[in-house]
Amino acid sequence: MSSPVQIDGYSLTPQNLYALSFGKDTIELSEEAITRVNAGRDVVDQIVASGEIVYGINTGFGLFSNVSVTADKLGELQENLIRSHCAGVGNPLTMARTRMLLAVRINVLAKGHSGIRLSNVQKMIKAFNSSFLPVVPEKGTVGASGDLAPLSHLALGLMGEGKMWDPRTNEIGDAKTILADHNFEPITLGAKEGLALINGTQLIASLGAEAVERAANVAKCADVATALTLEGLCGTVRAYHPLIHKVRPHVGQQVVAARVRTLLQPENPSELWQSHQYKGKVQDAYSLRCVPQVHGIVNDTINFVKGILTTELNCATDNPMVFTAEQVANEIPFGFDIKIANPDDDDKDSFTKGLTKKYAEKPAQTRTDAPAESGEVTDLDAAKAEIAALKKTVAEQEKTIDEKKNWAMFKKESDTQTLGGGGVIMSGGNFHGEYPAKALDFLAIGVHELANISERRIERMCNPTLSNLPAFLVADGGFNSGFMIAHCTAAAMVSENKVLTHPASVDSISTSAAKEDHVSMGGFAARKALEVVGNVEVCIAIELLAACQAIEFHRPLKTTAALERVHALVRSVAAPWDRDRIMNNDIDAVHELIKSGAIWDAVKDDLTVEAGGDPLGKQ
Repeated sequence: MSSPVQIDGYSLTPQNLYALSFGKDTIELSEEAITRVNAGRDVVDQIVASGEIVYGINTGFGLFSNVSVTADKLGELQENLIRSHCAGVGNPLTMARTRMLLAVRINVLAKGHSGIRLSNVQKMIKAFNSSFLPVVPEKGTVGASGDLAPLSHLALGLMGEGKMWDPRTNEIGDAKTILADHNFEPITLGAKEGLALINGTQLIASLGAEAVERAANVAKCADVATALTLEGLCGTVRAYHPLIHKVRPHVGQQVVAARVRTLLQPENPSELWQSHQYKGKVQDAYSLRCVPQVHGIVNDTINFVKGILTTELNCATDNPMVFTAEQVANEIPFGFDIKIANPDDDDKDSFTKGLTKKYAEKPAQTRTDAPAESGEVTDLDAAKAEIAALKKTVAEQEKTIDEKKNWAMFKKESDTQTLGGGGVIMSGGNFHGEYPAKALDFLAIGVHELANISERRIERMCNPTLSNLPAFLVADGGFNSGFMIAHCTAAAMVSENKVLTHPASVDSISTSAAKEDHVSMGGFAARKALEVVGNVEVCIAIELLAACQAIEFHRPLKTTAALERVHALVRSVAAPWDRDRIMNNDIDAVHELIKSGAIWDAVKDDLTVEAGGDPLGKQ
């Protein structure tokens, strides 16, 4: 068995998170993470001992943040939070997706800004490693203040309440019973620990990690399908010449052109290409000729979204957040430069820059002479003089303040609390899911285009007026229907995606009595992105089946060695279409070849790495 994956709060990627979903690896906290978790909890414990009133520790939540709670009820307060927030509905997340959700939440806790006890984090790790996975309904989050409902269901099961997947049977059962059967001690909640488990974007980020990893894989498979389709339709690789793409050097465009060109080996063309040599044709249709430009932006979109999600997976997203005394001392005033600026200064740019950074509140000024009431002003010049005098008074009393004193002045008790040298509890908005929500809406829009153009290539292969192949890629047409309805399925997937790619994150509904008056809808963005990716995979599976069938009509001629391996792989799960049979079995089988990575594995070794990096995206 491989060594446990280290969880440190900083190095989780979409790729290794998705790998964790399959339950083949265990995890453990790094030593640095253990130190940070303990330090963060010390801050909470000192505040509890002091009796100071701090949001999230000994107050209510949201609109009830002004309600204080006595020390003897702090644990019950956190338990009530979890139970009341378990309001999710819909189908449960799969065990694999729940495993990802749990792993990401542990990674957030490992940063040490949550204030949770180390013993509870270790119990969560034990639950992950033993596949004690709570049942988490997939719907109910608006993506701010984090994914509250799904994360509450995750916490509830670990508390021994609600439902849980039984690792012995992979069936849903009673959480209390399942944990007791395995001698697993449920987590118990102390001050702040309920909030520590549920504030954050982990549902969005974990589902997004799966979506972006599957999108990256199907994008490569789409390039393979394109090359096979080009061969089946007797197309040309001329549109993939390096000179064309060098003068429009988008990264994704060059990667796709290089992949397809390499798979078709124009310097050593296949028997099939040599049989026609593209004679009598001038140029291919856009769905064949413009693939680098269309698939290319999809690749670039995927890489952009991966960057956003990689950051998000390693973010502290709690509210309130815990900072130790050392962190406060090192960062006062938390990374913001103090700049006092006067809006009436001639240097407007200086003032604008000042507004972008934290600046000091000015002490209230007391005047011995009261300003004139509006009704008393009879002379405009006198009024102007009054205003000028006020400005002069304020300007004379402005002065530079020591940064640490300055920090104390703009700290407000309503959202932060210090305790001597213990540290700081601070409210903020890191739980807001707008970053991953927007990124995943963008991913859905981008990856959908692979299906959009793939469906056009499937149509060209099925349409005898465009392909010079038998109608619907079957002999004895009329008696056999061949790929007629398989093409309809691809068209249906594309049409569904056109609706699913409407961005979820353009919507916002005020919640929690207008306390949470702007939300991201990132949970729906993530679920939609996954559905779009799944539909794209189906379209590429159908294209691979159709392209392999097109190749059958050119036998005994062969395509390139790499594409022959793809053909053989498809044929290992789906025989040639000599006569009609149940089609969806073949589609499902090739879909699984795509998802498993087998299609890409069949060709990746043929994509040689060129000087200067990996332009073919081999990895």
